[in-house]
Amino acid sequence: MHVKTLILGAGLTGLSTAYHLERQGQTDYLLLEQAAAPGGLCASRTVRGFTLDCGGHLLHLHTPYGKKLVRTLLKGNLLRRTRRAFIYTGTSRVPFPFQAHLYALPEKARQACVQGLLEAARQTPKTPKTFKQWCLQSFGRGVYEQFMRPYNTKLWGCPPEALTCDWCGPFVPRPTPPEILHSAQRPPRQSYGYNASFFYPRQGGCGALAEALASGVTRLQTRTRVTRVDLKTKTVRAGGKTFSYDTLVNTLPLPAFLRLLTGEERLTALAEPLHNRPVLVYHLAINRAVKPFSWIYFPDETDPFYRVGLQSGFSPANAPKGTSLFYIELPPNAPKSKRRIWNALVQKGIIRKDDEALLSCWQPLPYAYAVYDKHRSRAVCQALEALAKRGCFCAGRYGKWEYSFMESSLLEGKALAEKLV
Repeated sequence: MHVKTLILGAGLTGLSTAYHLERQGQTDYLLLEQAAAPGGLCASRTVRGFTLDCGGHLLHLHTPYGKKLVRTLLKGNLLRRTRRAFIYTGTSRVPFPFQAHLYALPEKARQACVQGLLEAARQTPKTPKTFKQWCLQSFGRGVYEQFMRPYNTKLWGCPPEALTCDWCGPFVPRPTPPEILHSAQRPPRQSYGYNASFFYPRQGGCGALAEALASGVTRLQTRTRVTRVDLKTKTVRAGGKTFSYDTLVNTLPLPAFLRLLTGEERLTALAEPLHNRPVLVYHLAINRAVKPFSWIYFPDETDPFYRVGLQSGFSPANAPKGTSLFYIELPPNAPKSKRRIWNALVQKGIIRKDDEALLSCWQPLPYAYAVYDKHRSRAVCQALEALAKRGCFCAGRYGKWEYSFMESSLLEGKALAEKLV
């Protein structure tokens, strides 16, 4: 089978590319997906009346077209929420972001943060090369030691000095030093960060967005796993069949895609420096409606998880009335101990000892975060440049091996479709 454009992976980026090709009258394409339904990590499923997402998936819309597209796709099926996020460390409950709410810390910890910030302000600014250097220069050693270092080590699986700071600009709020000092005395007057408010489907979980995109895509083939890619002959082997193409669009995880290439030893070798941080998600529902919040960060080593989100807080339709649904994110090597997680949630006051579990299940996410170590940038640039010269364009969070928003996936699909047409 031959098509002008062959798209691999029906996550948000692949769906958006196909959707925008059709909007421009281009139907000579085919979108291949190995799962039984489109959506990728944006898919949702319903279990016993509870709607489960693949961890925390929220819509942060910052562009006019992004807002217009999502509203067009979801019509009235959209809610806007204000962030209610916290950091639980020791016995403290600090509003997010940590560096803008120092007043909530105990006196000793607060003074350490202030002192660290003042010392950092006396240093001559230098261009930081690592995430550790960026944090120390931006916030000082106190904030770094009490939150940035332990939390990010838990999240990324490596210390901050092993990470670059290429990723953190849009994702780590950076109040000015006077604003941080002011926060040691009283709450800030403004909200910080890209996620101060967010959008979420009223019904159907975040998968409702993927389903809406898919409804505008006619050339979609599911249950078709890609097993081989030949750039020389411009063919793809998938689902036991061979597909030929003029242009290939890849949204599969870049290292996995590079390993699918046949006869491309130099390109395939670029997969080795690309490291990935998987996530283990534990879904838990209880028989009581808890006090609403969005999500909570847990930097302490004694806590088995690093983030807990309230899925039923994003939309009431995610859980039956009078119940609560949580998604709990753990490092990939964490023991699958439901009892340990339950006890930690009780100890933190998130649930009560006498609550009843209505649902609990595990969901491993083999690909969650592209690790921004010193090897990533060079390997990604070399791979994307070489692939583009061979008629293969990589796009999206995983195709470009980056840390990005859901909106970015939608916009990249649109831009790529326009480029192809």
